[in-house]
Amino acid sequence: MSLDAASTCATLTDIIEDIAVRLRAAHDWPLIAPAPDAQLVDELRRAREEFCAQLGACTAAEANTILRSALFAVGEAPVHTGLIHDRPEAARQRIAAAHGIMGTGWNHPMAIHAFLIAVLHVSPHEMPLMQDLHACPDVVVERYLAWLFRRPNFRTMGDDARYVTWLADMLQWLRAQILDARLSARLPLMLNQVLQRLDIGMIIYSDVSIRAVLDARAALLETVTAQANVLRGSRIAGPGPRPRGRKIRLGFLIRTIMRHPDPLAFCAQFEHFDPERYELVLYSHDLVDRQCEHDISLYRRIFAIATAIHSLHGLSVRQMIDRVHEDDLDIFVYSYAATIGVTPTECMVSARLARIQVVMNSHVPLATGLPSFTHVATVAPPAESRASVMSECRETLAEIPRVLLSYPPVRREVPDRVITRQTLGIAENVPVFYNGGAVDKIVPLLAHTWIRALARTPHSRLVLAPFNPGWLGVRGKTTLSGLLDTVCALEGVDRGRVIVLRELSPRDTQQILDFTSVYLGTFPHGSSTSVALALQACVPVATRRSPWLRGTGDASIVSSIGLHELIAPDTDAYVDLAVRLASDHDWNANLRAAIGAALPGAPFLSGTEYGHGLQRMFDTLAQEAFGYPVPTSVSEAA
Repeated sequence: MSLDAASTCATLTDIIEDIAVRLRAAHDWPLIAPAPDAQLVDELRRAREEFCAQLGACTAAEANTILRSALFAVGEAPVHTGLIHDRPEAARQRIAAAHGIMGTGWNHPMAIHAFLIAVLHVSPHEMPLMQDLHACPDVVVERYLAWLFRRPNFRTMGDDARYVTWLADMLQWLRAQILDARLSARLPLMLNQVLQRLDIGMIIYSDVSIRAVLDARAALLETVTAQANVLRGSRIAGPGPRPRGRKIRLGFLIRTIMRHPDPLAFCAQFEHFDPERYELVLYSHDLVDRQCEHDISLYRRIFAIATAIHSLHGLSVRQMIDRVHEDDLDIFVYSYAATIGVTPTECMVSARLARIQVVMNSHVPLATGLPSFTHVATVAPPAESRASVMSECRETLAEIPRVLLSYPPVRREVPDRVITRQTLGIAENVPVFYNGGAVDKIVPLLAHTWIRALARTPHSRLVLAPFNPGWLGVRGKTTLSGLLDTVCALEGVDRGRVIVLRELSPRDTQQILDFTSVYLGTFPHGSSTSVALALQACVPVATRRSPWLRGTGDASIVSSIGLHELIAPDTDAYVDLAVRLASDHDWNANLRAAIGAALPGAPFLSGTEYGHGLQRMFDTLAQEAFGYPVPTSVSEAA
């Protein structure tokens, strides 16, 4: 009987994995993203239930073999097919039993069974932390860490806070495991998992303080670099005495020099710097994603700005550090990636690379928490939230004047397809709320807020385009559908009033803004780029004041053109603001006129003004750190 049960479970794991692949596929989507295939979803759940029923008849050795299947290799399928959102009473009982068994230790005869059950039912941050990892087989260690390191899905309100609390504990636990002498033989396996898989990027979507996570990550990073010997066993000292009279040597790390938002931002920010004061050194990972393409004109801009360009592709951490140290930088700027963990790049920047080490993200303002960094450069937070914003930072604030980002003006291009009210089935006079942010930003708090505004605005529609290129593709579409179903039911809103679109190109999204009544900004992590695009289309934007650094961008953009009335102090006020923008047609029209009048002088569209403001900020840092003289006038600084 055991052999039959093991064979059935093995077959069912293949079925679940196959269904997951089919649910993730979206190449043949129409314009409006279809709901997940109900038949596939039912089949998926039946397969899970049968698997759980048969697993108990398997021996520990058989369960160990099942664990080696593709389904449990990275644990992605249950999260992104919505399985973890399905919590009937039987599932809750299985979860409780699995937690109890795993809590007793891995010598329990059903420990591996419990782990398999947990992977099929819980998000990573709901997994218990094992205190006897040394007792696990290698395959369990590998699979368990791979699961803990996955990005979770937030199912309900408060999951973000629970994740942040768990994550701080998990990072501290992980550091203890790396230092545990009983695991020394498995240290290479563990370090490989940490460096390749650990992703804590979902902290940027939490509406609570993340300082404890940043501190725990910093301690873990120090331990990983020491254990991996990537710094040859010691912290490397910063640069020596600075040559007198030399220009300010500024190094900037970006993902790629191909056409991509990062190099475009680099050019917009730094091509206005005074070449008589600055030498710019550019470091590139040569990373390529779906948004990258060759662009000769961009290469010419970059080569005209940078004194030197170095690729770090294929280098070890030690070699990357040596490469940067050879340039004897005065200032090193880290353009922080949206994926946050313990990567080789983060091992590199944990060393002291320059006299001043600044994190300045063009998309997500976020401190590193690393002792090697001296400053975090971002727009000045408002007085009422300054204390809470800066409480997350070890670094000193270096204030960017007026606005977080600057953007090139939008150029209308020929769209890939026609998108109008008619093509989406929206009547002419119906108010349209729109958001084009990535799917991960649509956490339960935000979904509830948007649906509340929808409920209070009769006949309105909410249009979402969460799968745009360069983000996460269609990953998470099934869980998003489940979240929207749940929230609409709780708020008493017809689910048909929410329209989710397929993966769109930027030229497609411009058409949606043509008939948008209100653009809905995101929080707690802002949507600065989307807000700037909406304002360029003269669409009023609802934003919320954030008590966290990562949410300051939206408010900085609208306040930079004097539209302080578009910044809500809290979530309830955000709902009120969105409803009024959609309902008060005269006010909406007046705001559109005010936006249009402000655009010619908008700081977020003025690369020259923004670049000069950044130079003044770096001038001040250089003067404070090593006495480099500040220009005597604004014109001289420019």
